[in-house]
Amino acid sequence: MKTEEFALSIPSSTENINQVERFIEEICDRYNLTGHYFGNISLAVLEAVDNAITHGNRNNKDKIVKLNLAIKPGQLEFKVNDEGTGFDYSMVPDPTDPLIDISGGIGRGLFIIKLMTDEVTFNDSGNEITMIFRISGISKKMIDERIKKMESYQSKITRKLEKH
Repeated sequence: MKTEEFALSIPSSTENINQVERFIEEICDRYNLTGHYFGNISLAVLEAVDNAITHGNRNNKDKIVKLNLAIKPGQLEFKVNDEGTGFDYSMVPDPTDPLIDISGGIGRGLFIIKLMTDEVTFNDSGNEITMIFRISGISKKMIDERIKKMESYQSKITRKLEKH
């Protein structure tokens, strides 16, 4: 099966979060991911992008946040990368620990991301997070069928436009 890949780059401003929302909606529509899949993906990816904008790039509109998606058999793999110096994710406190003061919200975003995803990893620099969502409905057969349908549709549209 051929892995499908998609990418989106946005300047580091929370005003651009709506582009990420549309990106997620389009992907979920394309692969018929509704209900908890859509909710989990939206919540985790939007939180990761917001963290990249706010903490990674420190709202510097000259810096870019990159969102990459690889669709593989049985899973979606989102990567969010910022141009910041990174952080040591192992030092982020667990907000469920009763001994930790969470009044400042420290650790809450990462907790949400881990809760909503099936797997989370970081690069060594700490400026890229990879979030994996295991989706049983995404299979080679389904993706191949959808690609064929899309190509068939596009060729019909092209032929129709050529006639006019």
